[in-house]
Amino acid sequence: MKIIKTPWKNDFLKLVAESSVSVKITSPFVKANICNDLLSVKKPSTRIELITSLKLSNVHAGAVDLLGLEKIIKAEGIVKNYEKLHSKIYLFDEEKVIVTSGNLTNGGLLNNFEYGLYSEDKDLVAQVVEDFNKLSKDKQTSQIKQGDINTAKKILENIPKSQALPFPDFPLESPDNQEEEVVNLSAEAILASLNGWKKEVFICVNSIPNQHFTLQEAYKFQEYFSNVYPENTRIKDKIRQLLQQLRNIGLLEFLGNGNYKKLWK
Repeated sequence: MKIIKTPWKNDFLKLVAESSVSVKITSPFVKANICNDLLSVKKPSTRIELITSLKLSNVHAGAVDLLGLEKIIKAEGIVKNYEKLHSKIYLFDEEKVIVTSGNLTNGGLLNNFEYGLYSEDKDLVAQVVEDFNKLSKDKQTSQIKQGDINTAKKILENIPKSQALPFPDFPLESPDNQEEEVVNLSAEAILASLNGWKKEVFICVNSIPNQHFTLQEAYKFQEYFSNVYPENTRIKDKIRQLLQQLRNIGLLEFLGNGNYKKLWK
């Protein structure tokens, strides 16, 4: 076991290059240039699995680059979304681990004062692997697909030039303020990027007056959907599926036990 502190980018890339099977990462913030470096040194046999926190507020603030996530997906990696993520874990072939304060960003690897530990202890690594796999399979964790990235891009492109969103010019490294997670983005700007079921579910959810809502409140629109899509006999299942898709493009946060939070207002 040894201490890892910034700058540790070279250590990170060396461990990636030495990995033959997998590199597993949890990082709320992700930058495209670091993803480029990661993919440029990894072996063809090595699969990347990244768990991050995809919220439109993080993307618009510059803390998460959709391009970076897209590059990992196109390289046949796996990208997943867990909205409450704050941990930074780096696993290499499930044999070596770094647990640190540093995100997958220039700040986290080079510029900020970040601090962590590197270990090859089998018992410790096995525990971290178990925890990572539990998080990866958690019901609040969802896989991000290329279509989700494309839709999120369209939504951000539809923000009117005159509509300045109140974000700082630097990425926040500790998004603990829950209100900062909500973007002042008009429903019209979002609707222009949606269609079909996804658009209809968004309209219904947007009509719920509170920022927080429950699955039961969403189910109240069941009759409406039955009239719009009379051929569908599993309306509740479809509503749950579409809520999941709205999560995957950064518009909703699943709070657990059938509770959701809208990430726009």
